[in-house]
Amino acid sequence: MVPTSDQVDGWLAAAYAAPSPVVAVRTGALFPAAAAVFAERGFVVIDRLVLLERALHGNHLPKHQQHETADLRRARRRDLETMASIDQSAFRPGWRNDGVSLAAIANATPSFRSRLAYVRRPHSSVAGFAITGKAGSTGYLQRIAVHPKMQQLGIGRQLVDDALKWLIRRGTSRALVNTGVDNFSALAMYERASFERLGDELVILEHRQKP
Repeated sequence: MVPTSDQVDGWLAAAYAAPSPVVAVRTGALFPAAAAVFAERGFVVIDRLVLLERALHGNHLPKHQQHETADLRRARRRDLETMASIDQSAFRPGWRNDGVSLAAIANATPSFRSRLAYVRRPHSSVAGFAITGKAGSTGYLQRIAVHPKMQQLGIGRQLVDDALKWLIRRGTSRALVNTGVDNFSALAMYERASFERLGDELVILEHRQKP
């Protein structure tokens, strides 16, 4: 979708008129054509993202040889605050989610699944989570986070493979994911999972209300 200038102005007005104080309005990840309209209305780029794709139609996941570190189970609404705690530990300030925003991420697609990753040793604890969505024939790895103390153990890749299996079972033809241009560890993980970079770079923009 490429919005009109009037639409962007309306969204800004509604955001700044909200009952709770709003000091800035931030977009989601946008393709260049849509981003240009927001830039005309005073938004500035605050992050750049790589978009990656993996074909899934008639595709079977290669067996991942690394030992599976975690047990996976379905995440429920009551787990949102636990997921938010991991998200806030895994991402830098300004890019962290609370329970409300994680619920919004999940509901951004017509169908979704949330999963928790548990480790048993030295004691049972939640180590990470994944939110995967599906719209039509396209799947989206919407949010994957692993607690910093549990990174580099293969849990992120385990969550990615689990998400792809779910999408394949539902007849999805492709999966998309984006991550920061400087998030080299995530980029390497997705490329090992057979994702390929697409040509378009996505951007996130922000508008700050003038004093």
